[in-house]
Amino acid sequence: MGKGLYIAGAGKDAGKTTLCLGLLEEFRKTLSEGVSFTKPLGQKTTLVEGKQVGQDSWFVNMALHMGLSFENSAPFAASPGSAARYIRLGEPSDLPGRIRRAYRALGKKGRMVLVEGTGHPGVGCVFDMSNAKVAKILGTPVILVLDGGIGSTIDRFSLCSSMFYHYDVPILGVVINRIIPAKMESVKALLGKWFGERNIPVFGYIPYEDSIARPSLGLIQRAVGAEQIVTLADTDAVVAGHLTAFGSAEEVLRMVRKHPGRSLLVDHSRPDILDALVVSRISGEKGPGAVIVCGGEPDFRRTEAFRATEIPLYATGQDLEKSAGRLSQKIFKVEPHEEEKIRRIVELITSHVDTASILSCLSGEQSEDTGKKKPGRFKRFLRKIFKG
Repeated sequence: MGKGLYIAGAGKDAGKTTLCLGLLEEFRKTLSEGVSFTKPLGQKTTLVEGKQVGQDSWFVNMALHMGLSFENSAPFAASPGSAARYIRLGEPSDLPGRIRRAYRALGKKGRMVLVEGTGHPGVGCVFDMSNAKVAKILGTPVILVLDGGIGSTIDRFSLCSSMFYHYDVPILGVVINRIIPAKMESVKALLGKWFGERNIPVFGYIPYEDSIARPSLGLIQRAVGAEQIVTLADTDAVVAGHLTAFGSAEEVLRMVRKHPGRSLLVDHSRPDILDALVVSRISGEKGPGAVIVCGGEPDFRRTEAFRATEIPLYATGQDLEKSAGRLSQKIFKVEPHEEEKIRRIVELITSHVDTASILSCLSGEQSEDTGKKKPGRFKRFLRKIFKG
C-alpha cells in the first residue's frame, strides 16, 4: 500500500481532527504528490445529500475544500443499532476490505494518506476493527495525541500505546495538546525528559486556546433548542462562547463588560436583566453578542427594545439551569463555516508542531519492511515504559 500516517488519540475529543487540519495544510505545501484524508471508522454521522456520512470526514472535506468522495474518506460510519447488527448478523461483512480499498484509492499516484482514528485505541472492537487493528491492516505508523499534563499524560500514553505495540504497529511519536500556557515550560521539560529517555519523539506541544474552544452562536442555539426572535446579519460568524446570567443585574453587566461578544443565557423571569442590557446598549456599552432567554419568550415591549438597540435575541422553552447544564457538559466541534477558527487552528499546528520532523521520521519508518515481524518488541517497549 501507499505511504500513510495514522493519527490516534488517548480518548474522545483528544484533538485528532485539529491536528489533522494543520498537518493536511502543511503537507499540501510540502509534498509534491499531494495528500489525502480518511477516517475509516466514524462514530458520529451527518446528513449529506440524503445520506448519512462520517461527521469528521465531512468537516475536514468542507473546511479544507479537499473534494474527496465520502466512499473513500468515510468508508464506514457507525449509526445507532449498527453494533448490535454486527454482533447478531456480522454485517457489514467486509469492513477490512472496504477500508483497504478506500485507502488504496486515496493513496494512488504516491499521495500521502492521513488517517484519523476514532476515540481511544480500543474503539471499534465491537466491529473487530479497533484503531490498532486498522493501523495494522493499513501498515501505517501512529502519532498519539495526548492531553497536556504530567502524570496523567504519561499514564494515558502507557495505556494507549500498548494496544498498538500488541499489534506490532510502530508509534512514530506523540503530540501533546491543550497545555495550559502558564505550565508550558514545565510540561515541555518534564515530558521531554520522560519521552526522550524512551526514544519517543515529541513532535509538538500545543497550548490551550480558549477562542477555539468557545462554541459559535449557532452551535449554542441548536444545543439548547433556541428560536430566533431578533437577528442580525452574520451574527453567528462573530459570536462565540456563552455566559449565564446568575446574580444581580449589576453583577451580570460587569460579567458582560469583561467578556463582550459572548452569548448570554437569561431566565425569562429576570426582566430586570433584560432592561439593564437595553439601557447599557443605549448608553454606548458593547453588551453581549446575543441574548438567549430561557424558559419562555420575553414580552412584546422588550422584544421591540432589543430590536431597536440591535441586540440579537433568541428564546428557548428549556429552563436556564437545564440549558446551562447542557452547555457545560458538551464539547463543541468547530464547524466548516467558522473560517477564522480554522485559520487559527492551522496556525497553531504549524507554529507548534514540527511537521518536517514528522515527514523525516515517516520516511525512515516506511523505508523499513513493515510486514516483517519484530520478535520481543512489545516486551522491550514495556520494559522502557516501566523503567525504574
